[in-house]
Amino acid sequence: MREADQLMAPYYRMLARKIALAIVLVAFVPYALTFILFYSSYNESIRSQVISALTGVVEGHKRAIDDFLDERVANLKNASNLLFPGRLANPEEIRQTLASLREAYGAFVDLGFINGQGRHEAYAGPYGLEKADYSQSVWFKEVMAQGTYVSDVFHGYREVPHFVAAVKLGEGRRDYVLRATIDSARFSSLVEGVRLGLTGEAFIVNRQGLYQTQARRGGQLLGFSGLDLPQAFSGVRVLEGVQRQGREVVLAETWLKGGDWLLVCQQDMADAFSPLYSARKLAVLISLIAFLLLVFITAVLTRHMVGRIAVTDREKELLNEQIIQSGKLASLGELAAGVAHEINNPVAIMVEEAGWLLDLMQEESQLFAASGNRDEYLRALGQIETQGRRCKEITTKLLGFARRTDAPRQPTQINDVVAEVAGLVERPARYVNVLMTLDLQTDLPLVEASPSELQQVLMNLVNNAVDALEKTGGEVVVATRRLPEGQVEISVSDNGPGITESVLPRVFDPFFTTKPVGKGTGLGLSICYGIVDKLGGRIEVRSAPNQGATFLVRLPAASGQTSRAASAGAAPTSGEGGNEPGKRVVGR
Repeated sequence: MREADQLMAPYYRMLARKIALAIVLVAFVPYALTFILFYSSYNESIRSQVISALTGVVEGHKRAIDDFLDERVANLKNASNLLFPGRLANPEEIRQTLASLREAYGAFVDLGFINGQGRHEAYAGPYGLEKADYSQSVWFKEVMAQGTYVSDVFHGYREVPHFVAAVKLGEGRRDYVLRATIDSARFSSLVEGVRLGLTGEAFIVNRQGLYQTQARRGGQLLGFSGLDLPQAFSGVRVLEGVQRQGREVVLAETWLKGGDWLLVCQQDMADAFSPLYSARKLAVLISLIAFLLLVFITAVLTRHMVGRIAVTDREKELLNEQIIQSGKLASLGELAAGVAHEINNPVAIMVEEAGWLLDLMQEESQLFAASGNRDEYLRALGQIETQGRRCKEITTKLLGFARRTDAPRQPTQINDVVAEVAGLVERPARYVNVLMTLDLQTDLPLVEASPSELQQVLMNLVNNAVDALEKTGGEVVVATRRLPEGQVEISVSDNGPGITESVLPRVFDPFFTTKPVGKGTGLGLSICYGIVDKLGGRIEVRSAPNQGATFLVRLPAASGQTSRAASAGAAPTSGEGGNEPGKRVVGR
């Protein structure tokens, strides 16, 4: 069974899945836990850095804006302290005061000195508000009640964004107000100067959700309302994942001007946490690649491991079968040896008795001379003696084939063994119309081997060739030749149907056979392979469908041995043929 076929078995598929799952879990779970741990730490670190950066920016701008507003109020108080109300009521004095404030601070647009009824006593500025009445204005009422006041940004008479800073002056029973219009552009520049990545911006809204500055991104207002504003809190508050006009943003907020204005720093989440998102994408990509690589390596490794397990199981199964068959063969060998011994003893007695009768006939030659059957007696006794010796040779060979122990090695002439095997197979081959041809080289060197083992190898190869031609008849050629590498080669060829490609790689596997049940055990070629390998040689097969088969046995020549002519022990047993030296036809 092939390895791929073994893997298709349910048992091996289940085993492969279990091994693969175990490898993936053992390898990937620690990695996943480590990844989660480090990613969590990195995530917290990046978030802390972003929040700290936003908090620092908001706190810094809160201080700058509060200082700007406090300075404007302080500027007005200083001006009122330097000039008595009588002097501030002088138009020339108030114009000079406005010029001094512009030159020193640059944020003042106009300056007005207002009496307790909300009307100008004096005014300096570009808008001509000398007759303006502020008695009903919110800012006027606030400053009269609290002493100082900074208004929201509004348009007012000038239809341009501005805000008002005012301080109350007291002179006995008469109250006055020094009021200044502050340039909102200078104020807005403090907020719009915030730079947070590519999408960061800052703005201020009042309690009603009205913008005191414009959003930096093209002047687009970002949808705040009074309902969005939080309750008063101290310090800086950071919110993540807030939805603003389809964008997910992070907000950092703090209250200004005593809780009247809310400073908001806003940045897109993708921009604020871009290092974290980039690291996460890279980590996910690396994890995915690592996981796919792990799965691929696991699949290859698992297939190899399960394949080896399948092959090992198959080898174990074959070994068990071989042990069983070896036990059977050992029993058969013992039976054959016993039968050979039992037959050999009476045959030896028969031969001895025949010889004794011949001796008696020679001693009593005169008695048998007158008998007309004397020649027939002599012929019969000679036949008994000849056939007895033949039986003895057969039993000797049977004992040789039945031996399971290693036979002693000796310098052996291959051609002698080939001739002996050919003589044994001659008659069975003739019955199935198979022509046997020997092509033996005459100057072969000797090989160091056991003649009985070589006989067993050749007998198996020749019998297989004859079996392949049993139905159609044909020719079996046994040839020997010297190789230049100091080896002797024996080839057994037939012109039969050949061996298919699917069977060819397995012909030497133990217990593999293509013969019908009861015809073969599948051990013949396996035993041949083991014998040849033990002798330091090599056996191989060459075949193709419908082109016959050739088995080649290469054995090392014995060192220090001289060659002898093949014809010395390779006389044909029946008939002669061939016109080349050393070539004969057997069994015609």
